[in-house]
Amino acid sequence: MGVKLLLAGWYGHDDVSGPEAPRPWLRRVEGWLRETADAFLEGSRVIESSQGPILLVRLHPAADDVAIVAAGQGRVVVSANTSMVGPGYHRFLCDVLHDLGEALEVDWAEPGLTTEGVGDPTGYFHTGDASGIAPRMLAWLGEMAGRVLDFRHQGHSGATLSLRAGRGFEYPGAVLTPMGPRDEAWLRAVREDPRIGQDIFPWWEPGLGATVKLGWALSRIWTEMVWRPPLLEEERHLFREVARLLEQAWREDPSLAYPWREWQQVLGYLGVGGTLAEEVSRRAAAAPVGPLSGYRRGVVQVTLPEGWEIRIPGSLAEQRLADGSWVARDHRRSVRFLPLRDVEGIAPGPEKDMPYEFQHRGERVHGRATLQGAEGEYRLTALCESGEHRALCVVSFDDPDEQDWALGTWRSLDHAVAA
Repeated sequence: MGVKLLLAGWYGHDDVSGPEAPRPWLRRVEGWLRETADAFLEGSRVIESSQGPILLVRLHPAADDVAIVAAGQGRVVVSANTSMVGPGYHRFLCDVLHDLGEALEVDWAEPGLTTEGVGDPTGYFHTGDASGIAPRMLAWLGEMAGRVLDFRHQGHSGATLSLRAGRGFEYPGAVLTPMGPRDEAWLRAVREDPRIGQDIFPWWEPGLGATVKLGWALSRIWTEMVWRPPLLEEERHLFREVARLLEQAWREDPSLAYPWREWQQVLGYLGVGGTLAEEVSRRAAAAPVGPLSGYRRGVVQVTLPEGWEIRIPGSLAEQRLADGSWVARDHRRSVRFLPLRDVEGIAPGPEKDMPYEFQHRGERVHGRATLQGAEGEYRLTALCESGEHRALCVVSFDDPDEQDWALGTWRSLDHAVAA
């Protein structure tokens, strides 16, 4: 679905000794991106696949990963969905790939010379003509608005459009987008005239003007920000980045619609004062009253390893640890999840016969848990099973009034594919 780049090429064919091995070459690609596009690089990692090693690169908070596959013998394939972000992002990514090709001597295939469907469906990568990008994205948007309407008319809810996988948000709206929720009237209007929905694309215009910087900040505000004082250094960096983008955009074009109340919160969490903070506070006081932006103000459903899912407050900071576990926490509470291969192995000795105080049987998951602790430090330890899949969930909290929350969090564990 959407506008997708699928580019093929070859590298290292002029080398006397032949093309460089796939993994070292991808590391060179990653290094080049860090040097030339570091301001845009949200993250990168190399993974293995049946096709060969893949470098996954994220270049915008609303974008899916760009996948760069080194398939052996100097072959390279790049795939990316750009319709989640907009025409400006599509142009930016194509330009980056052209620069990459020149720097690392990649010969890109012309469309139709390899597998059918390889190329840029808008034509921009091959011709430099950007006139086909926006019409294709708007046509896709109109089609998707119609599909969401059909989905809702069948009695379903929870529709999303262009949100990255891995998180589900519980927030009012007919459809959730990277730039905020939209109602059913919006969907009907966009189905008839997709130009009405142009504002859900965070990066519509080419270049890096004020609207692009504002869109960058808004997509973070809606999908990534945790609305409390930062707990981790990564969170503090995110707050600073949002504050920087908003200030740059405002100084460049003060006429745009800025999220004044949310901006005020960000500056407050960072402890920033001064003339700018006073101006933001003044504008925030005059801003219309209504729900504050940010999906993580509510409940988030998180996709966990091996098909598990869990519902947590959006204010919890998430981390994946080296031992394969996932942890979400704030200053008072934490949730730890670890998929298991051997349930007996987690409770050696007499503890394995410890009586369980709580039982739970859901549609796909059943489990048993025990609550231990004393004033100021409580821990709910649960074993969960879904067919052949097993997991350990530990919920810790310091206030006894949070016991119902801890039980509810454990019982929210689900498994998408039970054996």
